[in-house]
This record gives sequence, structure tokens and C-alpha cells, in this order.
Amino acid sequence: MNPALAQAPDALRVNLTVPTTQVRLGPLSFDGLQAFLGVPLADLLSPLMHAPRHQRSGEAGAVLDVYPLAIPDGEGLSIPVKLVGDLGFRNYRGLLVLIVPAAVAEVVRQELAEEIVSKEAAGPRFVEALGGDGFVAEFAVRLRPGMRKAVPLGKWGEIGVEAG
Repeated sequence: MNPALAQAPDALRVNLTVPTTQVRLGPLSFDGLQAFLGVPLADLLSPLMHAPRHQRSGEAGAVLDVYPLAIPDGEGLSIPVKLVGDLGFRNYRGLLVLIVPAAVAEVVRQELAEEIVSKEAAGPRFVEALGGDGFVAEFAVRLRPGMRKAVPLGKWGEIGVEAG
């Protein structure tokens, strides 16, 4: 965690929300996302976190993990997802660039439709994934204070971003 990032003037401040995938059975615990990634998501995001991860209930009642991030200009994170491409984000000159597998580009485009029409967002732009394992779609979004965008995952919750 890096609290100094909260003071960086060019950093985009966003909350990343993802469904909690940790299951506890007494003293035993299993985290599906950690098993998939090989490390806890908080460890991957730690260099960009300006405050600790916390949890809250989502609109569908699912428990969400909330990661408060401050993303400096030119920085970001991309996680390779086998066979489908990458999942990630970066700050490009004050725009939040969302990186999603090409297979979900239409879902993200629908979520950003209003912003695309009003020129507050652009995309998708299809490029080869960093690992060369498929294609990804990139969407650039100019965040407004309080803006919230999420891709619903049914009873599991959502993956989303909220402007700080």
C-alpha cells in the first residue's frame, strides 16, 4: 500500500470493486481468485492502493471487495487471463483505459454507451494481448466525480470502477 499516491496530482482515484471469492469454513479458507491468479489480488494491486481493501454489499446483495486505487499517469496493471487475453487498466494522460478480453467488449461498450455518445469515452480498440494470448479491447474513459460503471456478474456481484 502506498498512501502517498493519494496526494499525487496526476493520479486517477478509483475504487475497483470485485466479488469476494473467499470462502471460509471454520478455520479453513479458500479464495478462488487467489487460486486462479496464484497470488492475492491485493498483492498485485498494492503498489497502486492508497488505502486498505475493505468490503461492502453490492446492489445484488453479494459481498464486494473494494480496492481504493490512485493510478499515476502512465501507470496501470494488466493481468493475463489464459486463452482470452488480459484484464486491466491504466492512466493515459488523465483517461482511465480499461483493458478487457475481446469476448466481453460488447458488454463493456453497452455499459459505456452514454459516455461514448457524449465523447466522454472511446472504444473499443482491439489490440493483441500483452502475452500474445488472444486479443483485448481497450476503452478510454474520462472519469467524472462520483461516476460508477460496473459489469454485472449476476448473484456473484460485479466488477466495477467508481471515480473518487
